[in-house]
Amino acid sequence: MARFIRSLVVASVSLFAAFFASSLAPTTTVGQSASPAEDYRLGILYFQGLSVPQNYQKAAALFRLAAVTGDPHAQFLLGYLYANGFGVHQDFVRAAELYRTAAVQGLAYAENNLASLYQHGQGLPKSLTEAARWYLAAAMQGSPAAQTNLATLYLNGEGVRQDFEQAAHWFRLAADAGQPDAQNNLSSMYVAGQGVPRDYHEAFRWARKAAEQNLPVAQSNLAYLYEHGLGAALDYSAAFTWYSRAARLGNRDAWSRLASLRQIMTPRQIEQATTILSASIETVPTAPSPSAPCPHATTLCNL
Repeated sequence: MARFIRSLVVASVSLFAAFFASSLAPTTTVGQSASPAEDYRLGILYFQGLSVPQNYQKAAALFRLAAVTGDPHAQFLLGYLYANGFGVHQDFVRAAELYRTAAVQGLAYAENNLASLYQHGQGLPKSLTEAARWYLAAAMQGSPAAQTNLATLYLNGEGVRQDFEQAAHWFRLAADAGQPDAQNNLSSMYVAGQGVPRDYHEAFRWARKAAEQNLPVAQSNLAYLYEHGLGAALDYSAAFTWYSRAARLGNRDAWSRLASLRQIMTPRQIEQATTILSASIETVPTAPSPSAPCPHATTLCNL
């Protein structure tokens, strides 16, 4: 089972629509700013390009006006812009200052992203212990991203004592909330029997949930389970279908498995898989050039 792959952890760029939507009042208008709260709301419009052309510079200016009054949400979003160089010069030190200001007010988004800066030594001295502390603070508030990141530290023994049971616990909380990387990693733990009893049926269940959210590594892992009849009936056509989906999204492991599967599948099985892909407006992918870049693993950050 050595080839079963964990996410560990693919970056998230979700905009947390509910987070933003809850901050927008129906009376918000562009071009008028009467209060820090209004500055913040207008900043969100420019940040997301809602009703106005997206403009990170204007968003940064408006978030800055709200941030100086102590608004943790504006501080967090301004920190995010500095961390990514959107509308401002990239500045991890300034991002860390803003994240910390929001984090000490208990904003889980900021706690998670401050932890990430500690983990990678960006704008702050690298400290896995501090990263674990801030991930825990956000995880305790129910942040799936922080729960996934904290679980990864427990899994690898970084900043905390290695503890597979704790890793499985936090992955499960995030997986139950629908976080695909956590679902895939929990599936991997069931395959390996780390922190949980080995259970291929549970591994299949969680891999499928993540695969259906278009996580390429999970799609490849689900295909592997189908290919070997682990947790589900052996099904080369289903394996071919999921490897194809993963390969189309850039998963290199899936390319080699597709080539191997073609050698043992019957023409009818390949036709069945191709029919499934065609029915969902998908195609069997063509191999990438050797120079095509591979996705890199990193920490889950809010936004």
